[in-house]
Amino acid sequence: MSIDEQVIRRLEDFILAERKLQGITNVPFQHHGKDVSGYAYVRAMNKPLVAALSELSPMLSHADRKLRFLEVGSGIGTKCQLAQLLGYAATGIDLLPEYVELAQHIYIDCDFQHANALAYNYEPFDVVYYHVPFFDDELIEQLENRVLSQVHTGGILIATRISPALTRFLDADPVPHRDYAAHRLRLGQDIGRLVVVRKTVPRTQA
Repeated sequence: MSIDEQVIRRLEDFILAERKLQGITNVPFQHHGKDVSGYAYVRAMNKPLVAALSELSPMLSHADRKLRFLEVGSGIGTKCQLAQLLGYAATGIDLLPEYVELAQHIYIDCDFQHANALAYNYEPFDVVYYHVPFFDDELIEQLENRVLSQVHTGGILIATRISPALTRFLDADPVPHRDYAAHRLRLGQDIGRLVVVRKTVPRTQA
């Protein structure tokens, strides 16, 4: 781990300990009438995401507005702040109100909301990012489908973990997937384990 990553981790540890949020392991919630769980704030390396966002920015740029970045499971908001510093309008959502309140206090230039990722509207965003929001592949697949069906054509999903179902679809590069098509983007910079998926028009419309 690089020195700058170590410094950020140490600062986050201090902040979480001060707010007594360090020992949280999962967050239960209701989905379609069932009790399910999401991970609490699971930290990932910052450098791969910064590299991906830096490379994507000129590719996605709009002349009339900032690019809109969303992190699902934003925790205390560090990655949203990094996106904001790269020129994105950054939003974070989290299931835990305590995380949202803390992020709003620390990173005032970003927007943080208490929200369920499986019921959220992703249409306004150019880039949606998450690390490991849920325990099981079924919920991950539902989230992928919701994000990729709602973002505009050309919209980006960045994730550390994707479902086996999406992996199979991407192996054909590109293939129709429900009411949209998507393909995996290969970036020039080192983005570690991140997977970058771009929504494209369905073949029937191409």
